Formats: sequence, C-alpha cells, structure tokens
Amino acid sequence: MAAAVPLYCVCRQPYDVNRFMIECDICKDWFHGSCVQVEEHHAADIDVYHCPNCDVVHGPSLMKKRNNWHRHDYTEPDDGTKPVQAGTCVFVRQLQARTFPSADEILDKMQGHQVTQQYLEKHGFQYPIAVAKLDGLGLELPPPSFSVRDVEQYVGESLCVCLVFRAFSMSPQVKLPVFPL
Repeated sequence: MAAAVPLYCVCRQPYDVNRFMIECDICKDWFHGSCVQVEEHHAADIDVYHCPNCDVVHGPSLMKKRNNWHRHDYTEPDDGTKPVQAGTCVFVRQLQARTFPSADEILDKMQGHQVTQQYLEKHGFQYPIAVAKLDGLGLELPPPSFSVRDVEQYVGESLCVCLVFRAFSMSPQVKLPVFPL
C-alpha cells in the first residue's frame, strides 16, 4: 500500500512546487498564498502569519515593524548610515522637491564633425552632448535586428558585461553566455 500524500491548505491539496505557500506560525500548517489571499511579494512584510483558522483565536497576522522609510528593507535600523534607495517613498519625495534645468540650458548642441577625441579629452562629458545628425561622427548604427548574440559573436563569449537592473539598483557582471539570450 502506497504512503498517503500529505495534504495542505484550506483546499486540502498536496504540495505543488509551482505555487507559493506560507506557513502558519501558530498551527504550523502550510497554505497556498492564492487560497489565503497572501501574495508572495507581500509575505516578506509579515512578521507572524496566522492562517484563517488561527486568525479567529489569535487575531490577525502581525506585520514587521517599519524602522525606516528610505530603504526597500524597511526593517533595517534607521541609523542614518545607509543612503536613500531609488524607488522608496523618501526618494520619490526628494526627487519631486528638486528642480532641474531644462535640456536647452545644459545640452551641448554640436555637429557630428565637432565631436572628436581631442574635444572629449579636453572637455570631457561635463554636460550631455546632443548631435542632431550623425554626419561626420564616423559612427555606423547596427541594424535593428542586432542582438546580444551578435555582441557575443563580435567581442567573444568570455567578455564580462555589466547588467543594470533599475528596480533593484544593482549592476552585476556576467559573462555573455550566462546572459539570457
């Protein structure tokens, strides 16, 4: 006789590796997030989870205490040593309070032939350069079909490239074959 498969959750289904589950801190049973209205990205904010059965006796789940408003992990202590992270409410408020010059005030508008190695060595990139026409720049743009696979073909597969993830403010380096092509 085969061993009985354990059943979990209010739906009494077996474990499914493809579905997010959360453990009740009182009864220690496991629940599918979709069955108990807990989204996976919100689970990190829960300090003590109470399932629907335990909620009746022990009250609602307890959320983590917010120690700061300037970090994505708001449980970090607000001791002033860590910078404001992009995307937090503090960052958005600070950004909204700033004033920025218009592009007309800061752009260096140049002709393609004026942007030379000597110019860049002398002036650097203190301000963005706008070149209306590519004529004289000596650049040729790749076709629209140009892809990461083409980069790998031109520079070799052992080159490390820097990936920028805007949402997480991180820039890991990976070898081109690791990059999702």
